[in-house]
Parts: sequence; structure tokens; C-alpha cells
Amino acid sequence: MKYSYEHNAMATQFTLVVANETEEYAINASRQVFDLIDRLEHQLSRFIPDGDIARINRMKENEQMPLDFETWELLKMAIDVTLNTGGAFDIGIAKHMEIFRATKSGILNEFEMTTALEQVQKEKAASSVYIDPDKPMAYCLQPGVQFDLGGIGKGYALDKAKGLLDELGIHNFSISASDSTVLLNNQPEVVSHWDYTIANSKDKMDLELSNVAVSASGTSFQGNHIFDPRTGLNELTSNHKRLWVAAETAVHSDAYATAFFILNEAEMEEIIKSSDKIIWVAYTKDGNLKLLTKNNLS
Repeated sequence: MKYSYEHNAMATQFTLVVANETEEYAINASRQVFDLIDRLEHQLSRFIPDGDIARINRMKENEQMPLDFETWELLKMAIDVTLNTGGAFDIGIAKHMEIFRATKSGILNEFEMTTALEQVQKEKAASSVYIDPDKPMAYCLQPGVQFDLGGIGKGYALDKAKGLLDELGIHNFSISASDSTVLLNNQPEVVSHWDYTIANSKDKMDLELSNVAVSASGTSFQGNHIFDPRTGLNELTSNHKRLWVAAETAVHSDAYATAFFILNEAEMEEIIKSSDKIIWVAYTKDGNLKLLTKNNLS
């Protein structure tokens, strides 16, 4: 028997499917999981004024502030992915996102958008916010950059939910953030696998997955084209119409799917070969699906 529960948070819908448990226990677990996700949203959303990220974004020169452990942990993970992707993944793009939203709503025209992007990119390059790697503290040396955890926060929430479910003795479940990221957990002797399909208009793969997180990306930082956080420009054309990343954790599948959407095949292959987090990457090429793993890379 499987029981399914839904909850809206972090601007998306989370779905938890629990297998091989009593309904009463599954309901209780779902409440605890969704309470946890709500608490994480409070800490990690830049739109909640007293949350950690919103407070970091308001820091002035030479200010410092203590961080909740989860915020600190996630920021260090985000920095690590930024370094591993050469900046293709970057959480310091909150101001850029505001410009794109203003353009979509008609507040800014194309010229004004381009000018504004150039300005915030300069501010970002000149700014410095230091996250202490040894203790949960943030230091603002020079303001200008603002954080947005949209490309990694939902994956982190799924991983923390997995930790809670493990503590509750629940080991056969699927938990997802909309259709962008899903974390699958199972004991093969109880639930043999979870079904997962990747597809485009010409091709599809029906996969049987176990104990893995998968994230899909069909858009990246959105502008009229694709926003590249390395340059601050939205003149990039994506190399992929659709892309999926499977990883050991949802935080890594989420972040790398965001980064890989703007990288070419050679760049992706180098990261896959050097990463101990990524299991496989699938993407569309010439209308077909291509699967990359360490085993099929030279």
C-alpha cells in the first residue's frame, strides 16, 4: 500500500509517497516532513524578512551575522558547486532575477534590461560576502551581491526530509518538488524500484531507479534567452532542450541540473568525470536522448 500527500512551499508543490507503512504512521510522518520544509523555507527564502538569506542580503559593509546550521551547510554546498562548475552555478543572482521579472512584467524594455544587468554584474563582481567554512558565520566585506537559493534550496529540503524519514524508520518513499526534482528511496526486498521516465518529442527511456535523486531542467535563469551567471548576460542559447541529472543527493542533482543546462557536452563530461556526486546525466541531442555516465566517458 502506498499513501500520497501534497504540500505547497518554496513556490512549488511537494509530494510525498510513503510505501509499506500504516496510514496513521504515514500521515504523521508527512506532517513532520512538511513542517520541516516550512521551517527551511523560512530560513532560506530571500523573500521572508527575518530569514537567514534575507538578512544576509541586507548586510552592510563590515557587518557579520551568525547563521542557522542548515543555512550555513547549504551555502557551503552551493559554493562548492560554483567552484566545480566554473561559475555556471551561482547563487549570487537575486538582483539579476529581479531585472528579468521587471522585464517580463513590462517595467523594463530590452535596452533598460541590458543596462541594468551590466550594472548589477559590476556590483556583484566588486562585492564580497564571506561564509566561514569552519563555523556558521557570514561576513560582509563589501555589499552588492544578493543570494537566491532557488537553484538548490528545494533539493536541500528533499535531502533533509530524507534524513527525517530515516529517523522515523521509513525507508520506502518518493518525495518530489513539483516535476523538477525527485528523491527516491527504497529497500529492494520491500519496494524493488521506482519507475521514472525521461522523454522528449522523439525518444523516451523508462527507467527503474533505486536510492537516487533526479532533477530535470528545461529552463535556466530566465531572460529572453538563457542567463549565464558567469557573464551576467542573457545572450546564451542553451545547448539542451531538456536535461536530467541523477546524483546521490537531491541538493547535487538540483544544482548540477541548473549548471549543466548552460554548459556544452565537453564541459559536462569533465565535471562528470571529476565528481563523486553525479551518477548520470541525460539530455536531448538531435531529437534523441543521450546518457552520460563515468563508464561511457573516455
